[in-house]
This record gives sequence, structure tokens and C-alpha cells, in this order.
Amino acid sequence: AVYVYYSSKAELTLDAGRRIMEQRAAELQDFGSADEVPPPQQVFPNLLNTILRDSPFAPLLLQVWAEASHSPDFAKVAAKIYTDLIDRFTAYLSAYFHRGAGLGTDAAEAKAEQIAPAVLALMQGAIVQNAIFGEDSRERIASAIEALLTEIAD
Repeated sequence: AVYVYYSSKAELTLDAGRRIMEQRAAELQDFGSADEVPPPQQVFPNLLNTILRDSPFAPLLLQVWAEASHSPDFAKVAAKIYTDLIDRFTAYLSAYFHRGAGLGTDAAEAKAEQIAPAVLALMQGAIVQNAIFGEDSRERIASAIEALLTEIAD
């Protein structure tokens, strides 16, 4: 019945991976117009926990990433997902660095653009570690990300 909507397992997997990340990252859009922007050391560990806890399909993200390494179709879709995520992370971080940390607009945007790809890499690595080390590692990983982002945000 699933293949009525999807022509292949690959198409289903890609769509599931896209939806997981889009749904969770959409939460970052609310900060664009907020008066107070919470710090990255709070936002990103919470986002990670939401992805891992609230989505039974989080392991599909690993499949998408693995397939992207040798499938041009997967790589193209993954690149779009990552570009969208980096853009959302950049917009949130820019708002935080400007309104939360008091940087000027240009400095906030520059810092956000520099850091956003690394934050995505942290999130991806955390998802991989959770898959390898299991649920018991989630708190340790989130705590480590929080500590690292605290250093960056100050």
C-alpha cells in the first residue's frame, strides 16, 4: 500500500528523512521574530532530543546519509535538506547573536554563517552516536553539545 504513494523504497526513505528534519527544524523559525531568543546551548540539545525521542523514524536519517554517499539521487535530495537546515540554523543563530548576545547585525550574520555548518555536523554526529551507543548515550551527547555551544555562545 505504501508504494501507491512512492515508486520505490528509496523514494519513501528520502521523503521520511526530509520530513523528520523539516518538522523539527521548523521550530527554529519561531525565533526569527521573537523578542527573546534562547541560546544555542539550549536550543540545539532540545532539537536533538526531539528528533531522537519523538520520531520513530530517526534511524532512517542514517540510511539517507549512507545512500547519499553512492547514489546521486539521494545525494541531491540530502544536499537540499542540508542546505535548508543550514539556512534555518543560520537564521536562528544570527537572531541569537544579534538580539541575545548583542552583536551588530553584520557580525551576527557572519558568526552564524561560520558556525551553522558545524552545528549541523554536531547534530548529525549525535544521531550517529545515538544509533551506535544506544539510548543511554543521549544524555551524555546532549550534555557535551550543550557544553561546547556554551563556549561558542559566550
